[in-house]
Amino acid sequence: MKTIELPKEQNQFIKELEDKGKSFNTIKNYRTDLNCFNKFVGISKPELKIKEITTTEAQEYSRYLIKKYNSPNSIRRRVQALRIFFDFLIDKGEIDSNPIKKVVVAPKLIEAPKPVKFQDIKALHDYLIVGINQKMGLERLLYLRNKIIFDLIYHAGLKVSDIAILKKSNIIKDKNENYRVLINHPKKDPITIKLSHSFKSFYEEYCTRLEEQSQKDDISFSNLLFNSNPYSILSGGISPRGIEILFKELSKKTKTKVTAKCLRQSCIVKWILQDKAHSSIKEWMGVQPSYSLKSYIELAQDFHFIDFTEDLYSES
Repeated sequence: MKTIELPKEQNQFIKELEDKGKSFNTIKNYRTDLNCFNKFVGISKPELKIKEITTTEAQEYSRYLIKKYNSPNSIRRRVQALRIFFDFLIDKGEIDSNPIKKVVVAPKLIEAPKPVKFQDIKALHDYLIVGINQKMGLERLLYLRNKIIFDLIYHAGLKVSDIAILKKSNIIKDKNENYRVLINHPKKDPITIKLSHSFKSFYEEYCTRLEEQSQKDDISFSNLLFNSNPYSILSGGISPRGIEILFKELSKKTKTKVTAKCLRQSCIVKWILQDKAHSSIKEWMGVQPSYSLKSYIELAQDFHFIDFTEDLYSES
């Protein structure tokens, strides 16, 4: 993908985000959102410099976005990106006030959760188990990797952005020798989330086979997951987009509609049905205590989800 060329001040802003360790996708989104504003300025006021932007131009940009985009969330993201950029300029002493502060945008729309039916979850789970049992070598390792990803979402409720940055050191044992995943939120205290009982055997085989394959391919990395072609491991880590593409491929093979997002939402419904404390569920989700679980609670009452259990093996 071609890198969008941005003005000097915006490039400095992007560089600071990179220095803070922001993800590739985050950086890409900021570039795209800032370039959207640059195109607006280029059309309406091509001679205007960034430091000369006022509230008037900011409000004109907001109206431009409303005409251009149907999604309030897309508009919010672009305005928010610009607001954060101007805050950066204030911190650097380049401007005195943020012209975006007074721009009013529609509140963020929260999409209703769409957890997938249990039979589809089990179909995907069983497909992975069959692959693990029948395949050999790197192909078996890939099925094990995909089972680990499945467990991290369905049993620990992780988002793809959380999974993408996991290291091997994020999988730990508690005092009872059960595995947990350690999550380090940038602005919150670290938390651990319990994984399923069946995770242990698959994870330990995964670690053994991953070490063997890494030595064979002469590659070393600290990431929990990896990218590969059919013949060798290419690199450590897997991007959020890579995980989403993986689920698209798996859903086609299993003729289900399981996405990473809806699988995570199924996990949340499962927690509610297991009578987990709502405060704990919110902590595991990474949301504020004021977040409402109402939509998930209502879904938990639907008969389609009464089969959710702690361990899929009990359903076999």
